[in-house]
Amino acid sequence: MDSSNEKLKQQLQTLQKQQTDAELSLDMLKREQNERIWLEEDFERIWLEEDFERICYEECESLELMREVWQGDQARNFGYYLEDLQADEKNKWRQTFQAEEEKRQEKINTYQKNIYQLESKQQDIQKELFQ
Repeated sequence: MDSSNEKLKQQLQTLQKQQTDAELSLDMLKREQNERIWLEEDFERIWLEEDFERICYEECESLELMREVWQGDQARNFGYYLEDLQADEKNKWRQTFQAEEEKRQEKINTYQKNIYQLESKQQDIQKELFQ
């Protein structure tokens, strides 16, 4: 009886250690996710400000040049073209961050599932020990 109890206690300790490790990994991922969100927001704000200034400057220069060369609708179309380029860059950037966020969320879900399974195993072993 003592031998089987010892084995169960060792299994319980092993599962508890695995759970602790999984919880630490989950906490690290969540912390990384929060830091990433903060960095993304900060980066996005800075990027948008710089990009907006650059595009406004380029657009003004381009429109001025086009006004000298062209007249009417053709000058406006180039402005629309520049706006489309900026929107495409922004969408690509957002898609990249979204893909990284989805990967991180999958890892978090995996760790949470693993923790739940470890807790269930521990409960089963504890029930066996106390019977």
